[in-house]
Amino acid sequence: MKKVKVHLGKRSYDVEIGSGAAAKLPGLIKKMGFTGPVVVITDKTVNTKTSHITRPILNKLKNDVVKIVVPATEQSKSLRVFRDTIQKISKKTKTHKPLIVALGGGVVGDLAGFVAATYRRGVPLIQLPTTLLAQVDSSVGGKAGVDLPEAKNLVGAFYQPKAVLVDTDLLKTLPARQIKNGMAEVIKYAVIKDSSFFKFLEENIAGAILLKKDTMEKIIRKCVSIKAGIVEKDELDDKDIRVILNYGHTLGHAVEAASGYSKLYNHGESIAVGMILAGEIAFRLEMLSSKDLERMKKLIKKTVLPVRIKGVSLKKIINSCGYDKKFIAGSNRFVLPKRMGSVEVVEGIPDILVHTVLRQYLG
Repeated sequence: MKKVKVHLGKRSYDVEIGSGAAAKLPGLIKKMGFTGPVVVITDKTVNTKTSHITRPILNKLKNDVVKIVVPATEQSKSLRVFRDTIQKISKKTKTHKPLIVALGGGVVGDLAGFVAATYRRGVPLIQLPTTLLAQVDSSVGGKAGVDLPEAKNLVGAFYQPKAVLVDTDLLKTLPARQIKNGMAEVIKYAVIKDSSFFKFLEENIAGAILLKKDTMEKIIRKCVSIKAGIVEKDELDDKDIRVILNYGHTLGHAVEAASGYSKLYNHGESIAVGMILAGEIAFRLEMLSSKDLERMKKLIKKTVLPVRIKGVSLKKIINSCGYDKKFIAGSNRFVLPKRMGSVEVVEGIPDILVHTVLRQYLG
């Protein structure tokens, strides 16, 4: 079992990574001294696919356990589902302050995190991520929230978990598309912070997709370590440090929102396209070499992630861009690569350039 510590003073916590990490949940809750009800928020797919692993663990809890199951779609990150979840928790736990366990991918983690941050002005949270994307990215760092129809994550909060248990056995319950979904965020970490990690991915991507144990544990540990280091310096995303984690997300989120959060694009697929678009903008601004842009495209193609936008209109993408939280005083803001392992935040990129690049990769 590998451990990465997120150092945030009184809000510090451990991320435990490895086979069987989920089994630590009962001992962790006992160590916390928490005796109240435990509310497990999960989705229908995760509830079914992971029950052979999670049911015996939950049965070992001395606490009363309440399970709330939401739909297994991006639409669960909505104000309606948030409200319904809060109401169910209130009815089930009544006078007791619960502990929330987020059992699922990024959608469940964001929803459960926002519930924990807001219910009774804050209750304890443990993240138990089941997807590769959540294990390498969204379960660490404390960002939580829900989407509005206009754009992703417009309503949210920063709320750190008490612990994150990354059980690599849960990856075996995932369909191939979900593994590829998570690999987009993995590639993001290599581009923004570690050129040697990018080279490692180029050489080991096939083993990663096949969930080779040693390869996946190294990948997850590397990504979590990178994110922990960034979050420790800029927990609340107000020092222009954490913003680099948004590489690929400005236009990627716009594509995802423009698709109506449908099955057409999952989060990782939209971020893969977003990274290519940001890379192309950087190339046209003479920030990034054509060689590094092609390396990025090649690695994303090897992961069988999209490098072009299909089935979404340019008009809808541009409209979604206008709601992006990364705008500053009305000016757009992009994280652009300079080379593998290094990015720069650039503001005020001409709309004509952004639109030209979008057209280039449309269809």
